[in-house]
Amino acid sequence: MRYLLILSCSFILSYFLTPLMGWVALKFNIVDQPNNRKIHTEPKPRTGGIAIYLSFLIIFYLVHKFKLFTLEFDNEFTGLLLGSFVVFLTGMIDDVRGLNAWVKLGGQVFAGLILVLYGIRLSLFIPNVYVSSIITILWVVGITNSFNLLDNMDGLSAGVASISAFMFFLVYGRQGLTDLNLLMVVFIGSIIGFLRYNFNPARIFMGDAGSLFIGFIIGGTAAIGSYLKGSLLTHLPVITPLLILGVPIFDTLSVIYIRIKQHRSIFSADKSHFSHRLVTLGMTQKQAVLFIYLVSFCIGISSILLPRITKGDALIVLIQALAVFAIIVLLMIVRGDELKRKIRNKEL
Repeated sequence: MRYLLILSCSFILSYFLTPLMGWVALKFNIVDQPNNRKIHTEPKPRTGGIAIYLSFLIIFYLVHKFKLFTLEFDNEFTGLLLGSFVVFLTGMIDDVRGLNAWVKLGGQVFAGLILVLYGIRLSLFIPNVYVSSIITILWVVGITNSFNLLDNMDGLSAGVASISAFMFFLVYGRQGLTDLNLLMVVFIGSIIGFLRYNFNPARIFMGDAGSLFIGFIIGGTAAIGSYLKGSLLTHLPVITPLLILGVPIFDTLSVIYIRIKQHRSIFSADKSHFSHRLVTLGMTQKQAVLFIYLVSFCIGISSILLPRITKGDALIVLIQALAVFAIIVLLMIVRGDELKRKIRNKEL
C-alpha cells in the first residue's frame, strides 16, 4: 500500500507539471527544432525533464521527511542527489544554450566523482579503491550517456528507463533493500507521469536535462545496490545491472561501432540507433518503441533469477540474452544488405 501511495503521488505531480513545463518552453522558446537527422517534423518543447526532476525531488523529500526511509543509504542518497543535480543542470544548460560535447562529458565525470566521494562504488570485489572508483565513474558516465543516446524516438528512453527501474525494484525487493525500493518507486512514478505526454505522437520531449538525469539515477542506483543476498553463485549476480540495462548498452555500443566503422566522430548525431534500424526494417515508430520495450523486459526479467539458480542455469540465462541480441543484429545485417542491393540496382 505504501508503494502504491508513493507511486501515485510522484505520477500525479509529474502528470500535472509536464504540461506546465511545456508552456514554459513555448514561452521562452526552449524547443527542439526538426532537422534531417530527427524523427519529428515540427518544433516540440524540450522541458519535460524538468517535470521529471522536480517530481522526483519533491516526492523524495516528502518520503524522507516522513521517515519512510530507514536511512540505510542516507549518505549514498546525498551523493546521488548532488550528482544528479550536476547532470541535470548540465543538460538544462545544453537544452537552453547548447554545450560542447566535451563540456557535457566533463559535467558527467564530475557528477560521477561526487558519487565516489560519498562512498558509492560498484561491488566488483576489487581491493584497490582507486581502480574501483575509476570503474564506477566510467560505469555511471556510460549509463548516463546510454539513456541520452536512447532518447531518439517518442517515448523510448522514458519507457526503457521505467522498465529498467521496475526490474531493479523487483531485484531490490528480493534482496531486502527497502530504501532502494522506495527510491525506484518515486523514480518510476515521475517518469510515467511524463511518459503520458511523451509517447508517440509526443507533445513534449525530456531534453538532455531529463535523459541525463534518468540515466544518472539508474546508473548510480545500480552502483549502490547489492545483488548477492541468498546467492548460490558466489559473485555472479553482480552482472544483474548488465542484463537489466542490456538494451541501452547494446544501443550505445552498436552506435559507437557504426560511427567508428564509418570514420565519424562518436559524438556525431545520426540515424544509426537501434530504433532507427527497426524503422528501416519496416516498423512504424510506435511499433519500434514497443518492440524495444519488449526486448528490454525479456532481457531484464531473467536477472531476477540470478541469485536463486546454479552456475549452469545462469549460463543459460546469459546465452539466452546474447542470443536475443544476436538475432536482432542478424536481422539488421540482412536488411542492410538488401537495401544496398536495391541502391546498386537503381544506380545501374
